[in-house]
Amino acid sequence: MSEWISGLMAVPGMGPGSGTTLTSPENKVLFKNVNIFDGHNNGLQTGMNVLVEHNKISQVAAEVIPANGATEIDGKGMTLMPGMIDCHTHLAISGDFANLEENFTAGDLHVNATLHARYALLDGFTSCRDVGGPTFGLKRAIDQGKIYGPRIYPAGAFISQTSGHGDFRAWNDPNPSLSGSRYPSNFMRLGIGIVADGRDAVLAATRQNLMMGASQIKIMGGGGGSSKYDPIDTTQYTLDEMKAAVEAAGDWGTYVTAHIFTDRAIKRALEAGLKCFEHGFFMSEEVIQQVAEAGAFVCPQMWGMSPELFKNPNVPKSKHDGIKAMQEQYKDFAPWLIKHKVKVGFASDLLGPSDDGMKSRRYELWWRAEAFGSNFEVLKHLTSNAGELLAMSGPRNPYPGKLGVIEEGALADILIVDGNPLEDMMVLGGKDQWFADLEPPKPIETLKVIMKDGVVYKNTL
Repeated sequence: MSEWISGLMAVPGMGPGSGTTLTSPENKVLFKNVNIFDGHNNGLQTGMNVLVEHNKISQVAAEVIPANGATEIDGKGMTLMPGMIDCHTHLAISGDFANLEENFTAGDLHVNATLHARYALLDGFTSCRDVGGPTFGLKRAIDQGKIYGPRIYPAGAFISQTSGHGDFRAWNDPNPSLSGSRYPSNFMRLGIGIVADGRDAVLAATRQNLMMGASQIKIMGGGGGSSKYDPIDTTQYTLDEMKAAVEAAGDWGTYVTAHIFTDRAIKRALEAGLKCFEHGFFMSEEVIQQVAEAGAFVCPQMWGMSPELFKNPNVPKSKHDGIKAMQEQYKDFAPWLIKHKVKVGFASDLLGPSDDGMKSRRYELWWRAEAFGSNFEVLKHLTSNAGELLAMSGPRNPYPGKLGVIEEGALADILIVDGNPLEDMMVLGGKDQWFADLEPPKPIETLKVIMKDGVVYKNTL
């Protein structure tokens, strides 16, 4: 992976030995002769110029902008767009859950998380909403300029009921709700999940994550495909337990999202006041309309509706038949979301820095455009929609300012791409293969410039 490391560079004068932190923004950067995708509109503004001062976009104009000492980057008629945002990732989870439970140490976890963060940034993802895992230390290290990586919006440990999607204990491990054992499994010792039953325990788990620095809270509201003891059709957490998390998060000015799939579970979560649903692709059109009316977000990793899913070794074969039946029943999920104008965020659901995990993110770019029938819809998921979701953290937002858009006053997270992503997702690294792709992931050659927070991390122009 040495080519990944050499492909990531800071602006001149930045980096080890320069006397500054790795992430101090340059005073001014002027992007000239670019075609802008602004995150909102289905088209490109051609022949434009963009001035970045410190960490914000200060000017966007068709007219010539005087350089006045700015570092100049000639876009050569390429596409300038917002940095991409992954609304559902797990930077600190690597590989399958069985391996995590049996063989992982904290050292393994944090080394892999550091690599994962670096690869995400090099793929053009300047922000990641981490919805499960111990990423607080990783976030601090990135923010302090010690290592490279995206902005992180951390949720902290999954909050799960006994036998929920965040309970990866073996049968013979003690139940913390019954035995008093605080850390009966590696999953809990590493801070990946918390098993919390009852209103009081859910309140404590929510407040614990908020104390650690969570920007939003993640609960497990239903069964999943990668866990052993919770069939995907199950509803998890009572209404009172869900309300406990919502009330505690609301007291801190933020919101709760849920791993969730079915109508029954989502109706309960809507009643409890949840503002976002992860996955969710086994909803009826009626419930999708209710989600839209509530103004809630949905963050589905659309590879979960792809035949490629069944080549993923993390999905037990015992669950294949049930998932196939659900995929057929809800094949109109994406068109229903568009029809009812549901707010949708991009979700890779990427687990770890392994080749297969990195391929899943790139496959998601391509497959998502196929599922939604529109590159523009997917680009909104990656940019303006995602920026709106990140802003829902309110006072818990660790990076106040607008993200996911190119406009004056927005934070300077910017990409320059050789090609038009409105026409071809492959210029952003999208690939039409996942597990069938035998080539190891390589840096995306068409991604020419990566800027995060006013710092140029890659420039091959």
